[in-house]
Order: sequence, then structure tokens, then C-alpha cells
Amino acid sequence: MRKVSDDVKNKTFAPVYLIFGEEAYLRENYKNSLIKALVTPGDNLNYASFAGSSTDPDEVLSLAMTMPFMADKRVIYVKDSGFFKKTCDQIADYIESPSQDTVLIFDESDVDKRGRAYKTAKKGGYDAEAARYDDKKLPGWVAANFSRFDKKVSRDTVMLLIERAGKDMTTLDMEIRKLASYAGDREAVTSDDVLMLTSRSPEFTVYQMIDAIADRKLNKAVGIYYDMLAEKQSPYGILALIERQFRIMISVSDMNARKAPQDEIASAVGVQGWTVNKYSTQARKFSRQRMIRVLDECVRADREIKQGKIGDNVAVELLIINTARE
Repeated sequence: MRKVSDDVKNKTFAPVYLIFGEEAYLRENYKNSLIKALVTPGDNLNYASFAGSSTDPDEVLSLAMTMPFMADKRVIYVKDSGFFKKTCDQIADYIESPSQDTVLIFDESDVDKRGRAYKTAKKGGYDAEAARYDDKKLPGWVAANFSRFDKKVSRDTVMLLIERAGKDMTTLDMEIRKLASYAGDREAVTSDDVLMLTSRSPEFTVYQMIDAIADRKLNKAVGIYYDMLAEKQSPYGILALIERQFRIMISVSDMNARKAPQDEIASAVGVQGWTVNKYSTQARKFSRQRMIRVLDECVRADREIKQGKIGDNVAVELLIINTARE
């Protein structure tokens, strides 16, 4: 797999880059690093960009085979073309024998790894995957980003930020910039800063709602629900998060009962490893029978909403009320 950072550092560029993966922040970062290193600002003769599924591969390749004008390289940036999701033999043929006078950068949110174009790029060592950081790597990235602003941050503060903001790196980057600016001349960013400034992710808010349900604090649970509605969260989306949360809690509870390792539990239920203890703690507030009943109520509410028997707002509020009263 191609390491874009090494190429930029060493100024040794490949003729083709296939930047792909689910982490949009990293894809943007890789692309910007390459273009900054390769393109002279204002040079419109040797830089071109294309975007979207309507991009003509023949037009791109015709330009790629054109010699640069008074420059070492011609640079072409192609975003979300779909060339690597469908059969595109022209692109695969070019990647097998690319022009050495051109750097052709493909930025794709999705690829078909079974396709010839992807396999050809991978065989040539041109693939650069922007994969989401796992729960071991993400906290280090957050701390390093704070250090870019000369700010120190404790691990507890980092974990609180990830818990509240979620693990999308674009969102985290914006929150880090906001917190660093707010801290001003202070050396450290604190957990209190995070609590004051960082918006809660829907997942985090639903976690708090379910804690209120577990403690049978009806007014608090309903209040959290209406706060989410005020933040433009859809009732149906909130229902989906509640259902997801209880499915995770049941799975975590069952796997804890057979003493499965934390990493195995995290992988099985699709959460970050450090959150497993939180789900375990929350699950212990419910009996298994109660969790199953709530899950059944979620499924019933979903069905009745889809059948038009009840409005989504009312259905979710009734679910919260009935569950908190159990």
C-alpha cells in the first residue's frame, strides 16, 4: 500500500495514486498533501480536476498522455468517478503502463476490490487506503492534533472528547480547533472545556437517555428525547439508535457471561474497545428479560410507524415512557 506521507517527504511520486476508503478526512488530507507538493499555485496549464460519475475516462486519459508544459509533471485529480466500482478497462490498461510525466490522483469513497482497475492499482503499489483509525490509534491521533496547537491534553480528556463527538475525524478535527482556540494562552485543554464546548453525538445522548430509563427517571429520559428533537434529530433515527444500543447491551452481556475478552466483544458488536466497559455497566442496570422486552418494543414501534398506524414522534415518546415505567 502506498504511503502518501513518505512520498511527499521524499519527493518521490508515483505516476498513479488510488486514494480510497471510508475516512473522508484522511482522503482529503492525502489529496491536499500531494497537490500542495506537486502543483505550483496558479498553474492551470499543468493541473486539471474532474469530479463525479459522469467523468469521461477517455478525456482523463487523453490529458494524462499529454506532455506537461514547462513543468516536470502534469497533475490530474479525479474525485468519485466510479471507475473503480464498475468495469473500466481503459483505466486499468493505463495503470498497467502509466505516463511517467503525469501524476494521476484518483480519490474514491468506494471501490470494488474484485475489479480489474483496483487489482491493477494494488499490484502496481498505487493504492492508498484511508481507513478509519481503530480505538487504539485514534486517541493518539487526537492528542497529536492538540499538540499542533501547543496544547497538552490528558488521556481522560481525549476519551471524553471521542465519546461526546464520535470518531469521525473531520468532526474531531473541528472540535480540537475549537477547544484549542477557547483555551487561549492556557497550556492544557481540560475535560471541563470538552463538557462546555463539545456537542454530544447522537450515540452519546442516547446512552444518557438509556441510563435515565434504567434508573426510571421518566422526566429526564423524555427531556433528553426532546433535546434531541430540538437538535434536528429525527424520531425514526433516534428509535434506530435505541434499538442498536439494546442489541449491543444484550450481546455484551451474553459475551461477558462466557468471559469473552474485551477485544473480542468489541469486534463482535462493532464498537471501540474502550467503550465495552460502559456498555457492560449499563447492561447490568437491566435484567436480560427487560432488555429483550425493550428490544421487542423497538421492533413493534418500527413496524407500526412503517404501517402508518402511529406517527414516529409519538411512537418513540411512548416507547421511552413505557420503558422507563417498567
